Amino acid sequence: MNHLVLFDIDNTLVQSSSGHMQALLETIKDVYRIEANIGVINHHGMTDQEIITRILGKYDVDTKTIQSNLKECIKRMPLKYEKIVASENIIILQGVYDLLTSIDQLGLLIGLVTGNVEKIAHAKLKKIGIDHFFKIGGFGSDHINRANLVKIAIKRAADRIGIATAGNIFLFGDAPQDMRAANEAGATPIGVTTGIFSAEQLEAAGARKIVPDLTHVDHITEFLLRFSEMKK
Repeated sequence: MNHLVLFDIDNTLVQSSSGHMQALLETIKDVYRIEANIGVINHHGMTDQEIITRILGKYDVDTKTIQSNLKECIKRMPLKYEKIVASENIIILQGVYDLLTSIDQLGLLIGLVTGNVEKIAHAKLKKIGIDHFFKIGGFGSDHINRANLVKIAIKRAADRIGIATAGNIFLFGDAPQDMRAANEAGATPIGVTTGIFSAEQLEAAGARKIVPDLTHVDHITEFLLRFSEMKK
């Protein structure tokens, strides 16, 4: 089937990882020589590049300095996380494994759209045994803007299986940024209220469907197939 089903990671597939933010802050310290605190911004829904940029802005680091060292920061982060992930307790959310299995058995292409740096994203998912489901993606190491990550994932999927119909592309996410990015990139946003955002906030951001979690596998897969048929 010519479908692409994309997933955010943190608070959509897994509980948000404290080790990820630890690696980010330690890397900021190494690269920019600043003892930063994640609490200076609301980082939920942001890409790693955006988190770093926003944090450093709060510490009055000038834009030129931020940009000149950002690639080095993104490059070093996975090295920090490699030392953390082995002992980190990453918790898969309810319904995730069964839903991914069902979608995969239907022959739909599964991918990621995450603000996580690519190597960190895969390290998290390998730890809980679901990385093999994801064939392509758009990652926080690809671009600072989340909508562009969706476009990158769609382009990679198109190169792989020739997806061309917007009605066949879906994005699951827990944050308003996910919903807005999906709409901007031409995907259908599906909100999941497993993070800090309410159904009302996700709907206001453009969600086409909202589910409390990913446990209702048959209901969700039926929607994916039915919505595609409606768009033909």
